[in-house]
Amino acid sequence: MAAVDPEGTPPDVDLSPQILFQLLAADLAAQRGEVGSAWTTYMAVARTTRDARIARRAAEVAIGARALDEAVQSAQLWRELAPDSRAAAQMLETLWLGSGRLKDVEPTLAERLARARTEGTLPAAYAQLQRSLQRVQDRAAAWQMIQRLSAPDLNVAAARLVRSQFASAAEDFPAAAAEAREALRLAPDDEDAVIGAARHIHKLPDGKAEALGILERHLQRQPMSLEGRYTYARLLLADGRTDEARAQLERTLAQRPDSPPVLFSLAQLAYQGKQPEEATRYLKRYVELPRSVPRDTSPALLFLAQIAEEGGRPQEAIDWLERVPRGEEYVPATVRRALLMGKQGQVEAAREVLRDATAGSQRERVQLIAAESQVLREARRNQDAFDVLAAGLERMPENPDLLYDHAMAAERIDRLPVMEQSLRRLIELRPDHAHAYNALGYTFADRNMRLDEARTLIERALALTPDDPHILDSMGWVLFRQKDYPRALEYLRKAYALRPEVEIAAHLGEVLWATGNTDEARALWREARVREPDNSILRETLARLNVAL
Repeated sequence: MAAVDPEGTPPDVDLSPQILFQLLAADLAAQRGEVGSAWTTYMAVARTTRDARIARRAAEVAIGARALDEAVQSAQLWRELAPDSRAAAQMLETLWLGSGRLKDVEPTLAERLARARTEGTLPAAYAQLQRSLQRVQDRAAAWQMIQRLSAPDLNVAAARLVRSQFASAAEDFPAAAAEAREALRLAPDDEDAVIGAARHIHKLPDGKAEALGILERHLQRQPMSLEGRYTYARLLLADGRTDEARAQLERTLAQRPDSPPVLFSLAQLAYQGKQPEEATRYLKRYVELPRSVPRDTSPALLFLAQIAEEGGRPQEAIDWLERVPRGEEYVPATVRRALLMGKQGQVEAAREVLRDATAGSQRERVQLIAAESQVLREARRNQDAFDVLAAGLERMPENPDLLYDHAMAAERIDRLPVMEQSLRRLIELRPDHAHAYNALGYTFADRNMRLDEARTLIERALALTPDDPHILDSMGWVLFRQKDYPRALEYLRKAYALRPEVEIAAHLGEVLWATGNTDEARALWREARVREPDNSILRETLARLNVAL
């Protein structure tokens, strides 16, 4: 019988009508995307009832909303209420690592290594430690902690290898190479030590020859070393020795015809060499390997779809995307598939694909709603696009992405009060959301209304992100509306230099035209029209100014 993770005996608490009502309200709030309200209620009930299951639910809701601080609080309460629960301990450790709270998690990791020293399982313990710490964003802090944790194990190759990996992640490449050399000295015949030493030494300015030499000697001793030859090929490729790398990969493939990383690497080489048919051949072999060969087919299917799309075969791309299995790439692949279907005129079928897709989180639900709106917008069904976002916002009224998209959709159907309401609510929720300030300010400026307020909003956006070309464009546009032509040109030229988009060219050209620089304006517009002959903003600008290019 499988072991059961102990949550503890449910407390003997009378589930009063008030508690039941609170739980129901929290469930409904979570379904509507009102995460803050749901989490607060779950936590209050968990503290009142001392029920670990409710604390766990609070943690799950917070994690789904990526609210790390709240998730940590919930997991700590869960661990307090169910001290023997492995799941609670694991979640708390994961959250500590994910939120960078290394001081909190370090004693637990030190205890695990101490136990491994007693049990003689240090290599496995260091492998687990490496996997755990990969979630830490502060690489320098992780490297410092690894040095403290591994100090008793400097004569253990596995410890030296992990030290080298985290030194490299912290971009301390000399230290990484030194640690890898020590690992190789301690275990000269260990393939992991050989490969680790080669990879880390190769990153040194003068380490390429030494790294390749380590692998060449290893392959002389172990000519059937698949991982060694694969690494040798990758380092040759990094040195620009493409033909030699391809030869080594082909030799590796001859040894192991069912090697997913080798097939994928050969596909990448073929694609980089402008041989899409050859790349497709390798990728199809990758996808069609027996189920018994462990691999993730998603990257290969996405690569095949990309090649088909670039080759002008959208239906083939759609077919490849349809095969992407559930997992991290499932929703992005579904979105891409639906957008391609929409471009082929299959609008209702695309909507059905998106509505039938299973979202594993609120973030994925939002992606699917936004994609359906985009399909409709690209089909020039702006009212329907707005309605989809409005329905999504009813279910998740405080979601920042939906609020922003809803505002933009409202602007397209000239419902400016609705647009303003959504953007101001977004600003309340996210006072640092530069694009919310910018969108509202630009809309006022573009309609030549409330210009002082528009400028204040755009100035706020610019203070948050000073070098954003779209916000610089907005500032130039509002200054133009206020007749401050010299400063308008200054901002628009800077925006266009950062990102020479057609919309920015249309604005810059109009200011140039208004200031008498008609030749420069015409040249700029001609260049923009070559890039996007059907751009609506450029066409409207030229028609309004009665300019023939």
